[in-house]
Amino acid sequence: MATSQSTYRAGVCNIGERERRRRYTYAAAALVVAGAFVLSVAIGVVPHELVPALFVPLALATEWYLQASKSFCAFLALVGRYSFEDAGERGTVSDPDARAADQKYAVRITAISVVVAALVTTVVFVAL
Repeated sequence: MATSQSTYRAGVCNIGERERRRRYTYAAAALVVAGAFVLSVAIGVVPHELVPALFVPLALATEWYLQASKSFCAFLALVGRYSFEDAGERGTVSDPDARAADQKYAVRITAISVVVAALVTTVVFVAL
């Protein structure tokens, strides 16, 4: 299927509303897991030495939140695809420049997620 200029925009948007809602739900669930983990450490159920494991749910929560808020799936970008299921539009990004822009944006979102998760994990580790 050819790209639609009204929906797909390189480096800006590659998922529709349904995928955005799904990612917001995943982000919230990961944040709940992270909060429960911090609470478990704070009350002594989980040893303090395991606080670095907090990085995983925080990175996932951040990644999924950013993907939802930006209407952009990093995985789809890396494989050169887009999906607007609500509009029945899915396809491959054929323009090499657009594909490169998508891949660059995907790496940026993931890098931001990793940095945010690392910083928050460090703060929690020091604070507890």
